[in-house]
Amino acid sequence: MSAFLAAVVALGGIAALESLMHGVLTLSAELLLITVLACITAPHCLELGHNARIATLHPFLIAAIVLFGIREAMIVAAVSMTYFWIVSRPRSAPHKALFNLCNYVLATWLAAHVYYGTGGLAGDVTSPASLTSMLYAVLTFFAINTGLVSLAVGLEQRINPFRIWYEKYSWTLNSYLVGGSVVILVGMLRERLGAQALFLFLPVCLLLYHFYKVFFVRAAHRAHRT
Repeated sequence: MSAFLAAVVALGGIAALESLMHGVLTLSAELLLITVLACITAPHCLELGHNARIATLHPFLIAAIVLFGIREAMIVAAVSMTYFWIVSRPRSAPHKALFNLCNYVLATWLAAHVYYGTGGLAGDVTSPASLTSMLYAVLTFFAINTGLVSLAVGLEQRINPFRIWYEKYSWTLNSYLVGGSVVILVGMLRERLGAQALFLFLPVCLLLYHFYKVFFVRAAHRAHRT
């Protein structure tokens, strides 16, 4: 487990350095706003058992990738995950917090490179090329984010990682696709209304969290009864 953690931390650090070395970071009011909204949403995580969680943070990270750029998305990921560790109760162990941070940073970095590497354009949520690239980016983020957590949990608890992924995370793909759809909607409204459209992320993500909370409790209750 320690070797795996070291590898994830090293890759996350390399990704962060690579993204910050190219160009100058522009801290716009919109980037600050989406970072604050991401921090508000980050603590809303649903426990799935075996130390697995489902979060509603991914729409903000996909939005930062598509609307702003790679470096900006990395900033949103790092700040929101750090804030999550500070305010979460009970607070997770430092090594787990570091893993979660590097997991999100790495997933964001890879998804961003997939988006721009397959023809996606910054700020474009309407062209066929950008929409296709966004789908690839969402799938990449889902695979990296859930895959790394499943590996970590499997190694820690000596359970087959694929079993963890299949039981706890495979069915959450639709939430990532919903997040991508919200990014498209907000991106289109942003062109008409400006930064005010970014506030739509907050109620949608919170509603998604409460929907999964009710769904998971009922599913667990049915499984217990049977």
